[in-house]
Amino acid sequence: MWCNEVTETTFEQLLKPVFPELVRYARAMAGSSMDGDDLLQDALLNGWRKFASLRDPDGFKFWMLRIIRNASISRQRSRKFKTLLGLDAAQRIPSPETLSYEDKELVRFALSKLPNIQREALILHEVLGMSVQEICRQQNVGESAVKSRLSRGRKRLRSEVEALTTEERGHGQALAESC
Repeated sequence: MWCNEVTETTFEQLLKPVFPELVRYARAMAGSSMDGDDLLQDALLNGWRKFASLRDPDGFKFWMLRIIRNASISRQRSRKFKTLLGLDAAQRIPSPETLSYEDKELVRFALSKLPNIQREALILHEVLGMSVQEICRQQNVGESAVKSRLSRGRKRLRSEVEALTTEERGHGQALAESC
């Protein structure tokens, strides 16, 4: 234990500099701002409850990212169960602000088709700007595994976007021909 007394002030001091990254990560993992904010709120509550178990205050950011990741996985499991019951469980991942609404939706949908480990690696690298070494630490894997996840994730994302774009063009042409 690195401190004898867990205080709200200490938690806030560690949280303040990393909060924007935690928000972006939670929103990206959840697929929308509202769901991401809910995910982050749950994770912050869990973090506060488990704050006394934090061994190294320098690792606070990665500790919180893991809590968010675990909360996201729990939500996904819950969604899979709800999907089996026929409830909508589509995940959408936000994309950069420079894209049009249609392009964002396209990327969100394509990202939702990626395996979780590839999607998470891409979000950590592209959205949060983390280095490969930081992602290694977050995902608890080696550098080659992270590079592989990023490479495969980009390749699969590109093919998903291309497939969706081709599909949209096909629908547009069919609609134009029917008029």
